[in-house]
Amino acid sequence: MSEPRIRRTSSSQSGSSPSESFRTKASPSGLIRALAAFVIALSLVLTGCTAGTAGMGSGTNDPAGTSGSAGGSAPYLAYSPCCSWGTTWSNNPYNVNGLSNILNNFVLMPLAIPKYPSLTEYVPQLAESWQARNGSITLKIRQAAKWEDGTPVTSKDVYDTAILDATRGDAFWNDITKIDTPDQHTVVFTLKKGQPVALAQSDLFGMITYPSSVYGKFVTDQLESDVVSYWTAYQKDPDKASKMPEFKRMGKTFKKVASYEVDKVIGNGPFKLKNITTKEAKMPKSATFWAADKIKIGGLDYTNGDTTVIYPQMFSGQTDMSNVYMPPPILKRWKNTENAQLALPLAFGFAMGFNNHKYPLNIKEVRQALAYVIPREQISNAAYGTEAGAGGTWKEVNTGISPSLEKLYLPQDKINKLNKYPVDPAKATQLLKSKGFTKKGDTWITPKGKPFKLTFLVNSATSDIVTSFNSAAKALTAFGIKADVNATSGAQQDADQHKGDFDIGMYFVGGNNPLGMYAAMLGPGNNFSSAGNYADTRGLGFGPTMNVPGLGEVDVPKTIDKQTRSVAPGPEMNKQVWNWAQLVNDEVPYIWYSTKVYQFPYSTKNFTNWPPVDKNNTSPLWDIIGANLSGGLSLALQQGYITPKAK
Repeated sequence: MSEPRIRRTSSSQSGSSPSESFRTKASPSGLIRALAAFVIALSLVLTGCTAGTAGMGSGTNDPAGTSGSAGGSAPYLAYSPCCSWGTTWSNNPYNVNGLSNILNNFVLMPLAIPKYPSLTEYVPQLAESWQARNGSITLKIRQAAKWEDGTPVTSKDVYDTAILDATRGDAFWNDITKIDTPDQHTVVFTLKKGQPVALAQSDLFGMITYPSSVYGKFVTDQLESDVVSYWTAYQKDPDKASKMPEFKRMGKTFKKVASYEVDKVIGNGPFKLKNITTKEAKMPKSATFWAADKIKIGGLDYTNGDTTVIYPQMFSGQTDMSNVYMPPPILKRWKNTENAQLALPLAFGFAMGFNNHKYPLNIKEVRQALAYVIPREQISNAAYGTEAGAGGTWKEVNTGISPSLEKLYLPQDKINKLNKYPVDPAKATQLLKSKGFTKKGDTWITPKGKPFKLTFLVNSATSDIVTSFNSAAKALTAFGIKADVNATSGAQQDADQHKGDFDIGMYFVGGNNPLGMYAAMLGPGNNFSSAGNYADTRGLGFGPTMNVPGLGEVDVPKTIDKQTRSVAPGPEMNKQVWNWAQLVNDEVPYIWYSTKVYQFPYSTKNFTNWPPVDKNNTSPLWDIIGANLSGGLSLALQQGYITPKAK
């Protein structure tokens, strides 16, 4: 067992196309690499599409599934998110083939769901209420919460889950020092000294609780002692902690838990997992769920397949809702389909990162010149078209964070002070000449006497980014910088970028923590890695020591990594966001060129009363769905949305 680098619980579950299967979540790099088994489990979600055909449309009831459910004869919602599981799976969430994408938020509930993009507001789920005081967070477990076998969900279930989560390195164990359960429905998490409550809640509330009746046998007195001892040491010195005997014993326990065969999933959520094949999972409504009376559908017909399967289902009315990416021709056809609707919350960002250590990209003025040449609007339109509801929208100001978070953390008057880098060949020419570049005919020559050439590195499966990068390369070539695109495998692209063997690479930036977004690019996950598989590699090669506005000369990856784990929402976070925005805008270590617009196609053929949308085709609830597909959809159903049409 390798050292359990902390696993950040992620709320985002919505993948919609091969072009989105390789995104990087915004997390501090010292914390983003979990146990190898967990990483493999995530990869199953990203690559496990099977081309099955479900053919089970709305209104189709599962005779076996409806018996004992609270749904009676109510129709099932045909739900088709892309590529959710592979050809093998396990009912054990600790197993490498666990079904977290299907189970979380539908069958097994988190403590609370964040109100994206806020870092401080949550919708209660398994935790009915909570209070933070005196260095602790006290949760009250919902007294109406029951497992589907009718037994109550108790503090012991939460406690045992937390102890077992510690063996795989879940993030909240870097926030806390101990857990107490004073009664059946109360759990008290004691925070480590100085840990901001908001950041601890962000890690804690995403925890999915499993039944002690199934997994409690692994929680021994020895394990409880080992977990506290190890994590106390880890918070002071991770390297020393990994040499402790407690660590080794935890590893052995984790292997036992992960290999445990679970015959049946016992859930506490709105649905039950009745049966599953490679093509679909039948999930009838659970009568024991605390808000069963609010849920109007009979269950979920959760189908599994890639875009080639989902598109025909959408157009034929067999699918009621999906998150599948629709390129311009498919989008146009969908808009002309009867009963077709579309929600469009903003999601994550597409960034092109420069190899800041490689000549001549190690020169700031060169990176600035490239920003004046690369036509961000044009390359975004090349990939997504100009049709309303297209898959991406170009970003005008390179602040380094998403438009959604800019509204919360960067006042417009500050954004107005930043350079927009409009397409301006004259300014690019001036910048290059100021650093000794010359132009010979139609080709720029570096001060070393060599033609200025660049290669964009891209995952060949991300067709939209390949298109964007081809468009950018064409613009650079027309300007006199010979540019081409190397479209290779995702594994090769990722390895080359981490090793610093590239010119311009592709990156995804997401999440709801603005400092986490900066850390995703400038922290040790992608920039001077210090842990995990790519320890001691250069990656983006920015710095590591730079003069950051407001901070002075600092080690960039270490500083932003620390801030992400220690700076809570408030004036200090706003101040630091502005510092990093100025740095990214001036130094241009990367360009956030487009923001993904999540397309959520849904049909009113069989169901009505969908969550409403505003003039931008989104809403607070759709924003949650955009950040956390299963969690947001679960909330919508709990709030009484999505009701069968009268026949």
